[in-house]
Amino acid sequence: MPNVPVEYNGLVLDGQQTTALVTSNLNLPDSSTLAQVVAAQGVWAQAVDGVLDAAFTGVYAVVNPPLPGGLKAATGATWMASLVENTGIIDFSATGTSRRWGQALPGFKMALVVNGKVDVANAAIVALVDLLTNPTGIFTNADQQSLEAALDALLSFRKRAFSRQRSTKLYP
Repeated sequence: MPNVPVEYNGLVLDGQQTTALVTSNLNLPDSSTLAQVVAAQGVWAQAVDGVLDAAFTGVYAVVNPPLPGGLKAATGATWMASLVENTGIIDFSATGTSRRWGQALPGFKMALVVNGKVDVANAAIVALVDLLTNPTGIFTNADQQSLEAALDALLSFRKRAFSRQRSTKLYP
């Protein structure tokens, strides 16, 4: 793989307190290190800042590698019946806080729900929890606090805006 698509984003704020997004797309060699991606983004932000009166309030980089092999395709009866509104949530403890952090899993596999509860002993859930907690320090909550242990799991039903729009659309 010679290049990896990357998107640099910057959130800018004007004097009227209105925000906007500045986006540039680029292809970086797959040999680029994370430090090089961050350094290149700094150069990009400086160049963009030079042509703006608005001020940056944040910069973000999104790496868009190809999907790994072995993932299921968007075909078949199980996929056709799936709903991203069915959201599994696994709550974790994190270092430095007494608050729980929940990993949302939209389109949750309904086969992992037994008697109305998420089957936390299922091998797929155990593997995901192990990945997110071992070794500690790699996966974090939004405040960069390391995930320590899974506390509980639940199934939530989150309505999506596009579903409401589709169901209220009038057909002639």
